[in-house]
Amino acid sequence: MEASAQYGSSAILSRVVERLGATLLSWEAGRPDPGRTVTSVVLYDPLDPPAVAPGTFVLGAGLASPEEIAAAIRSFARDGAIALVLREPVPHGPLISAALADTSMAVYGLARGASWMHVATLVTATLSTVSPDELMLGGHDSGTDLFELANSLAALLDAPVTIEDLSSRVIAFSSDQSGADEGRHRTILSMQAPTDVGELQRRHGLLLRIHESDRPVYITDVMEGAMPRVAVRVRAGEEPLGAIWAVVKGPLTKQREQGMREAAQVVALTMLRARLGADAAMRLRLGLVLSLLDGGPNARKTARQLNFANSPICVLALGASVPEGEDPSVVEADQQRTANALAMYLKPICPRATAALIGSVLYAVLPLRSTGEPGKREASRIADEFIARLDSSQTYFAGVGTVVADATDLAFSRSAADAALRVVRHRAAAHRRVAALEDVQVEHILLRVADAMADERMVVGGPLRALREYDAEHGGSMVETLRAWLDAFGDVTKAAETVRVHKNTFRYRLSRLGQIADVDLSDPDVRFALSLQLRIFE
Repeated sequence: MEASAQYGSSAILSRVVERLGATLLSWEAGRPDPGRTVTSVVLYDPLDPPAVAPGTFVLGAGLASPEEIAAAIRSFARDGAIALVLREPVPHGPLISAALADTSMAVYGLARGASWMHVATLVTATLSTVSPDELMLGGHDSGTDLFELANSLAALLDAPVTIEDLSSRVIAFSSDQSGADEGRHRTILSMQAPTDVGELQRRHGLLLRIHESDRPVYITDVMEGAMPRVAVRVRAGEEPLGAIWAVVKGPLTKQREQGMREAAQVVALTMLRARLGADAAMRLRLGLVLSLLDGGPNARKTARQLNFANSPICVLALGASVPEGEDPSVVEADQQRTANALAMYLKPICPRATAALIGSVLYAVLPLRSTGEPGKREASRIADEFIARLDSSQTYFAGVGTVVADATDLAFSRSAADAALRVVRHRAAAHRRVAALEDVQVEHILLRVADAMADERMVVGGPLRALREYDAEHGGSMVETLRAWLDAFGDVTKAAETVRVHKNTFRYRLSRLGQIADVDLSDPDVRFALSLQLRIFE
């Protein structure tokens, strides 16, 4: 699958390697041609191999032994791949050397502790020739790329640089971090200031000092054994956006201080433009997803634009179970973060997919490799793995839509996904967080019956109503007894264990139940009707 499905994205290999920087990436073997064009990035899983196209940058997360690495190199090279990234320490030996001798591929090592997802995201961003800024502003200014700004400032200051947002997340860094200390290396690897460093900064009020000063702040008390830092705030008007950090050997000269202040102004403008661009990109994705979900001819046209008109497709619907009284602003912020996380998650594993938040439901339209049951399993696995990795204060569930062969039928897939999502959210106690509609068909039918009865304002009647009234008046447990007996298929011993009474006591309650409700429990139709009422009204 190609990451460049929509916009024909590409970049030369040297730019991709420079963007990742020496802290993350090291050349290990092979013959890299810096001028070759990288067109896509894929995350390789030997149990579920992705499609490798000419110009692919392969992240070999599932490769370890020399034998499988050598075989993978030959296979990737036949498909036109440019480079393979392996987790350090990278194996070396005659098998790998022989495989590389027959190809023009290069092998790079990824630092231990670095996230494959971060690398995939950075490479995908580098490949984007149509940036979010272009979508809003109609042009591309490579001079305002945050990574290039970080490199330019690092050259000016002769110091490694990071640009961080208000949550101390790294949004750009200079490629040469060799002059930095262990704390900086940990920051780059995790793309976030380490917890102990952040706690120390808060305890000493460092962030407050930085954001209250209109000059770069020289800091020596970062942590024991760390090199000094210089940090300058990034703000637009009165709105703080983040900070630029540099690991230095001593205080800056006036000229370098001025250069850092000017860089902060450019970074602020670039961050604002990126925010506008992100909004524009979000609106674009929303329009594409809405067009697809409606089905019909427009959906086929959109699928053709996204290069999956000839693929089996299905819709995923993801939603959270929100506790009563939760702050709506907190819920909305969490939903937006989840939408961004899903878009990031899908890029390396399903690059042609598109997703957007519509109301309180996050929809993803997935091009798949197979129809029928294999396609459903593939979509379910993607949803399962995303939810398992999701770091959220809410509990998320997913409904898997019907796999359709043509985009014109996507409205049916969405309907099935919505229905399945409603069931798994409604039955949250069952510990099932992902399901397709055919897997929860009975529960769906019961919910539909309950909807119809609610529309007609029907209330519980018959024997169940009599038992409810008796329990309310006498503090009894007749409804509980009935439910336990029906759930146990008439097994008195098992039902008695469920409600924690002696089986003789249970038999007595069962006898009283028949008298109170004037009901014959030996009649199968009566038992079915009571079971249905309990599912709907209780």
